[in-house]
Amino acid sequence: MAPSTTAPRKHWYVAHWPPLAWLETVIKLAALAIGIGAFAKAVSAGGFALPDGARLAQLIILAVLAFGLLVAILDRLVEREVIAMIFVLINNAGHWGMVAALASKRWDAGSALIGFAAPMLAGVVVKLIFLWRYQYRTRDTPIAVMYGLTGTFVVGYALLLILAAIL
Repeated sequence: MAPSTTAPRKHWYVAHWPPLAWLETVIKLAALAIGIGAFAKAVSAGGFALPDGARLAQLIILAVLAFGLLVAILDRLVEREVIAMIFVLINNAGHWGMVAALASKRWDAGSALIGFAAPMLAGVVVKLIFLWRYQYRTRDTPIAVMYGLTGTFVVGYALLLILAAIL
């Protein structure tokens, strides 16, 4: 059974996560490594500016997803589960790293974005399966809300990949 709580815990703890949760984590960690690496390449290339056209649309979509993950940090603070907190911090670093990479004036992050968005999309599909299989909820959040939030990321990553095909 997947971990689920109905009330916030007072102390930090490590939950027993089932294999689907670990599969999601491993898939996403591969993508997040690409996002963090893309940030390093963009910074070393120097110069940032807002792109235009489809690349600007990608930057906006990714920034919206990244802002959602900033909010997720607050949720993890309430929940106090150690693995989820560490992962959400890495998740933020990867997403914000890709946002910065898309704003690079001297380095084209297009292939890195595909390498980032494709496994992130696969990871959120695994998460949807995890939610369905275990009817996982955080505290008293309705399962429909859990599906909706996760579905937002599915749509976001899919749009990033569709726009990448246009470029």
